[in-house]
Amino acid sequence: MSHREAVDLAPMARGADEVRAMVDLVNQPFGDRPDKTAVLQLNLGEGLRKAMMSPWSDEQVEQAYANAYDLFQSGQYDAALPIALHLLINRPLDPRFMFMAGMILQLMGDPLLAATFFATQLTIDPSSIPAAFRLAECYAMIGETDEAHQI
Repeated sequence: MSHREAVDLAPMARGADEVRAMVDLVNQPFGDRPDKTAVLQLNLGEGLRKAMMSPWSDEQVEQAYANAYDLFQSGQYDAALPIALHLLINRPLDPRFMFMAGMILQLMGDPLLAATFFATQLTIDPSSIPAAFRLAECYAMIGETDEAHQI
């Protein structure tokens, strides 16, 4: 068994309900849940508060990220998204997790929600060229070409 396969994901089980709720929210159409972006942002803010109270160890974070990255690279977006969201809840200021969640959502066909993640990353790090590029792509995908060109 490889290092990445042997990762203990038990800490994820403690927050599985929160992640499952976020994934369910992400999968709802905007017509059914027009407030999903606001609710997701609220959940991420709550995750920041929880992360400050009981943070994961750096090793746990890196192991989970390696798993999520492998799943992402192999196109298993449905499996990678919950891990990316869980990492994001536990380390909301780590740009890798914000970017990964945005990329997965964009590739899963939700450019509007993906744009929220890329825009948030740009708020944290305004110099992030990859986030700016992906945000412009998302805007173009939803027909907001003027906004795409302004980025």
